[in-house]
Amino acid sequence: MNTIQFFAIAAVCYCIVAMLLHLLKVIRLGAPKDLSEASGSVKKGVIYSNTRAMMPDQKESAFLHLPSYTVGMLFHIGVFCSLLIFILSFFPFFNNWISSCKWSYFLAIPSLFGSICGVILFIKRVTSKDLKVFSSIDDYISVTLVTFFQMMTTLYLAFLLFKAISVIFYISAILLFIYIPFGKLRHIVYYFSARFHLGFFYGRRNVWPVNEDDKK
Repeated sequence: MNTIQFFAIAAVCYCIVAMLLHLLKVIRLGAPKDLSEASGSVKKGVIYSNTRAMMPDQKESAFLHLPSYTVGMLFHIGVFCSLLIFILSFFPFFNNWISSCKWSYFLAIPSLFGSICGVILFIKRVTSKDLKVFSSIDDYISVTLVTFFQMMTTLYLAFLLFKAISVIFYISAILLFIYIPFGKLRHIVYYFSARFHLGFFYGRRNVWPVNEDDKK
């Protein structure tokens, strides 16, 4: 392990501890309290909240903006794949494999598309009058850091032999992990608590899962 990898691991550890503190805050608030008589299943509601309810046709307006929804999905897929590559980069066998196998370039496809989508989202946020109204500096920083991380993941996979690329790749990860606990990227934790509360509320009231027959 070299020096830059050591700092990258330190940033990850810092991020994990900080996010666990956020999680503890959520847990201390306790589970939702509802004194009304249940007419549905909380379990089914929570499952639906994290699966079918995330589809664009189940959202309030996402089905009206399918291109933006698709860009957002590709952006998030790229993030998850980039994080996986980051973890694997600490194992010599993985680096040896991507250095010798020509097919390893396909691993860069998710992060490549993710970074392109990140640029599109950034430009849209800058140019759209509607988005400008409720955009903060945190929105711009978050998108920039995540997009930069995906860009460097793509270059890392394509040009592993260039040491400078590897260094910048780890620097992009360090910046991202240090910033995560401070901004909107904290939704890594709050997303799950929010979806649980939604599932609890609407599941208990027998609103979720949605009965497709009732919608006709």
